[in-house]
Amino acid sequence: MFNLSNEVFIYLSLVIVILSMIFYAVENLSIVFKSVVILTFLLIFFSIFPFFDESGRNLLNPQAILKGFSNTSLITVLCLLILGQGVVQTRALDNALSSLLRLFPENHNLVIILCLLLVLVLSAFINNTPVVIIFIPILQGIIKNTNSSLGKFLMPLSYVAILGGMTTLIGSSTNLLVSDSLKTYSDISLGFFDFTVAGSIIAFSGFIYVIVFSRFKLFLTDRSPTANELLDNTNNNFITQIVINENSDLIGKTTTEGKFPGLEKIKILMIQRGEHAEHGPFESIVLEKGDILVVSISREQLTEILGKKIVSIEHNLKDEELIDDQLITEAMVTPSSSLVGNTIENVSFRYRYNCLVIGLQRKSKIITKKMGELPLEPGDTLLIQGNPNVIKNLRNQSDLLPMEWATSEIQNKEIANKSLIIFLSVVSLGALEILPLVVAALLGVVSIIFFKVLNIRQVIRSIDNSLLLLIVSSLALGQVIQVTGTANFLSELLLQLLDGSLPLTVILCFYILVSITTNFISNNACAVLFAPIAIDIAEKLSVDPKTMAIALIFAVNTSFLTPLAYQTNLLVMGPGHYKFIDYVKFGLPLTVLCWIIFYITFPILYQL
Repeated sequence: MFNLSNEVFIYLSLVIVILSMIFYAVENLSIVFKSVVILTFLLIFFSIFPFFDESGRNLLNPQAILKGFSNTSLITVLCLLILGQGVVQTRALDNALSSLLRLFPENHNLVIILCLLLVLVLSAFINNTPVVIIFIPILQGIIKNTNSSLGKFLMPLSYVAILGGMTTLIGSSTNLLVSDSLKTYSDISLGFFDFTVAGSIIAFSGFIYVIVFSRFKLFLTDRSPTANELLDNTNNNFITQIVINENSDLIGKTTTEGKFPGLEKIKILMIQRGEHAEHGPFESIVLEKGDILVVSISREQLTEILGKKIVSIEHNLKDEELIDDQLITEAMVTPSSSLVGNTIENVSFRYRYNCLVIGLQRKSKIITKKMGELPLEPGDTLLIQGNPNVIKNLRNQSDLLPMEWATSEIQNKEIANKSLIIFLSVVSLGALEILPLVVAALLGVVSIIFFKVLNIRQVIRSIDNSLLLLIVSSLALGQVIQVTGTANFLSELLLQLLDGSLPLTVILCFYILVSITTNFISNNACAVLFAPIAIDIAEKLSVDPKTMAIALIFAVNTSFLTPLAYQTNLLVMGPGHYKFIDYVKFGLPLTVLCWIIFYITFPILYQL
């Protein structure tokens, strides 16, 4: 073991935190892996370089670094995710939404606005990730009857859910983590509705922006989902992939009057070459060996071209499996899916779900070649081919969220009602402070299992391992910057830079700094890392620490600039076919609007 000075610990802690933030921003590694690496590094580092107090005790021993696993806010977050999954799994809101559709059968735009308003309200009480999962297929069910595409409304859905989450203590896991830090460092508790008024003003202002400006292409580009593009204007009943064989007569052929010689009777929807997908018209395309053609075709036509030995079936379907009435649909991998981290081949997708994956979209990039070797991630969109009954049965799978929705009756009204009653009871017990929120949430989970709303397996799968380990590693990093004095050092540095400024100016600058940072690392990590700094600044400015904590909550929830900033942004990226620039174009004005509303309302409501 080696002894280091306090000053060296401060600078090393800063380096560790900055490198951890950069490490979390790396896209090609899983959150679970990154969190485990960070925790392991902290355990090894502070075992070799212990941080001793005056009595010679290591304040950053393994127990201190890993105590996040027993953190009450973490337990509360996981319980609320389980309760939210109960609402999703039982489709408890279907009846209300079906009634809404029947109330305005011809005014789809009004229905969409009312749905988004409902999302704003629900996100204040249900963790916003399950809310977005509920409403993605609902919006698709509405939009399929209009001339718009799903991409026009999914980013607004995510942003509205984030805005709603900043209005109550349980609206977001971030809020609970800031509240926990405030209790730990200042022994002050945040109430359930302590920031509802200020949060509601910001949220409603943002809601108006989302509704008005999502209509303009300058702010939000209208992108069509893959399945809609492939099915557009086609009356054929079978869509599949065929591959140009090694000795095929099609090699070197180009189009004649828009048709490839030998494939004149077949509608070619897309040509996949390597990682590049080409859509029609195909005037300048020369066919090559190994090209994958996504085609709309009848059974008879497919049998004919297979007999000529010029193409083969990508998925090696047997002839008897080429049945009529096949459909193609999109299905999103949910955050709690057992498919996450596994490949399509490893889970035997074809035999498990009785359908085929013919395409995979990740962050707007369509992949059809070697997609079976890629570990799936939350938010991935699978292009699935199967018969109507199989596609319909996917609705009952918690692993996948089919991108279609029917206004049918709830399968089991009794279970759905139990789910809603349990959830509302938990919210009431926590809001009225009859029980501590963590106790109420645990009681809700026990009730979910006891009344058979979810079974044990479903409850376990509702727990997001990525979120769990992210929060634990973030709490460990927060502990490091607090114990070593790094938080005090950073707060003094900020105050020196703003020497002589009014407290409101300091708070606004801190708010802007956090709101920018939260778009490049997880908002949960950002909340935990900045919480001790916020509390130190409050003490130096003689401001109520609760006020500073509320400002931090609003700052870390302005996660609109990147898809990585918030889980709901990532969930809608695939189905909406968004690009990174779409988040910047639509999210930057919203972020600036939140800054302005915060600057105007915060000093009035909190007497600064």
